[in-house]
Parts: sequence; C-alpha cells; structure tokens
Amino acid sequence: MINIKKASEITGLTPKSIRHYEKIGLIPLAKRTRSGYRQYSEDDIDRLHKIRYYRDMKFSLQEIASLINSSLQDIEATLERQLKILSNSLNEYHYAQSIIYSTLHMRSGLRSQNLTGSHNIGIIAIDLQNDIMEGGSLPSKRVITILDPLKKLFDHARAEGIPIIYICDCHKKGDPELLIWGDHMIEGTYGAQIIDIVAPCEKDFIIKKNLFNGFIHTNLQNTLDMLDIDTLLFTGWRTDVCIAQTAIEAFYRGYRVAIAEDGVNSTTQNEHDFGMSLMGINYDFTFYTCEDAIKALLGGEILEP
Repeated sequence: MINIKKASEITGLTPKSIRHYEKIGLIPLAKRTRSGYRQYSEDDIDRLHKIRYYRDMKFSLQEIASLINSSLQDIEATLERQLKILSNSLNEYHYAQSIIYSTLHMRSGLRSQNLTGSHNIGIIAIDLQNDIMEGGSLPSKRVITILDPLKKLFDHARAEGIPIIYICDCHKKGDPELLIWGDHMIEGTYGAQIIDIVAPCEKDFIIKKNLFNGFIHTNLQNTLDMLDIDTLLFTGWRTDVCIAQTAIEAFYRGYRVAIAEDGVNSTTQNEHDFGMSLMGINYDFTFYTCEDAIKALLGGEILEP
C-alpha cells in the first residue's frame, strides 16, 4: 500500500485529481490509516494508470468510467470513434490556423504574384494520400514519379508565401464514390493521411471532399475568396478524374487554370493522357513542368500563357 503522494508520482496525476476520481467513483474509496491518510493498492494504481491513459486520449471522465469496465471489442470501437473525432478537430484547427497565418501574411505585403504576372496564384494538391501508395487500398507505382517534383515545388512555394491547398478524399460508409472504387481514404484511417514526402506544413490548407469535384460540398470556394486567389496551379493524383473535374469547375467559376504536367498522374498512362488531352484541348489550360513553375515562383522567368 502507498500513500497519495507516492501514487501521484507513479501515475503523473495530481493528488487533487486522484481525490476527485475517488469522489466521483472512478476509483474505489481509498483505505485509510489510523491517522486518516489514504492508502492505495496495486489495483488502485493500475486503475489510475488507465484513467491517465484514456484522459491523454481526450476522453471525458464519463467516457473513461465506461471504458474502464468495457470489453476489448468495445474499447477498440470506442478508440476508432475517438480517432475520427480527433482527426476532424485537428483538421478544423489546422484550417483555422492556416486562415490566420494567411491573413497576417497578406497584411505584411508578402504575397507572390509571379507565376502569371499580376495574378494571385494558389497551388491545389489533390488526393496525395497514403491509400495510393504501396500497401494502400488503391496502390499505384506511378504516383512515385510525381512526389519529388512536387516536394520541390511545394517547398519553393512556401518560401515565396504562395498558398498550398490540399484537397483530400475523406469518405464515410455509404459515400457514392465507394460504390465505384471500393473503400478508400476512409475518414480517420492511415490511408486517408497525406503522404509524408509531400506532407503539409502549418500554414498550408487542408480541405476534405467526398466527391470527385473538389468544389462540391467543401469550403474550397470560401478559401480561395479569402485568399483573393484568381489563378490555380493543379497538382496531384488522377489526372482524368479528380484533377480534371476540379480544374474544369475552376474554369467555369472564372479562374485562370494551369497544370503541373509532371506533378499530376493517374493509374495508367492512357488515363493520364486522356485527362491531359481533355484539359488541354477542350479548355486550353496552360501546362508547366514543376521546374518551370519553380522558376516563376522564385521571381525569375515569368511564364505567361
């Protein structure tokens, strides 16, 4: 048996918290010495460790009370739900943080306007997520070819204060797209996370979508309005599907559209070529290599369409 001070040292919980958990029934009433001091058993300490463990996962005390007495199966289901909740919260905070950074950045007068002369550019990065990598639900070796050029492009864009807007698939059971492609980029899973080599920084934007078109049922339009962007450079995955649909939608909404030709790809060469032809012939979008785009972003050669 150990006293409350020692229990606090072992568990990392304050004595005040331990007394509170005892008061609300999270742990049994402590046994007392003749002098009235609390004494805690090994079982009590084990329970306190569990409370600390679940508290660090941002569960409420009410939820913790239920978890401590749950079966392993119920615990796993609860953890999965909590992971989705936390992921959503992180995305919301990340988005809010990005807005604040961008607002301050614009007020400082550092916005770059190089790529298309006097126009404000934003980079769109579509579906660069783990499920398209080896071991994912929609793997393709072709994605490897675009990652290094994109990393260089994104790094230079950030240095010049150019916004990067990640548009990411984020699905729930029942989404119509899953009927076509099967389960992929499921909300809260590793597969839905952005690939490490092109991962966003704190000033970048992350927008979730559950349809091919990145404008539909998302806050992409509001983000572009807030950033005063009128020119979009598209990068990312599936030239013929999500990139084409979002880029064409941008065209109809009045944006100048450019495509990073070595920064987009699709699952087959035919699909990629079809997407490039669709955007180039039907809509006359401008195509840059990432290297040429970098030159423009750095204020060197101005690449006018």
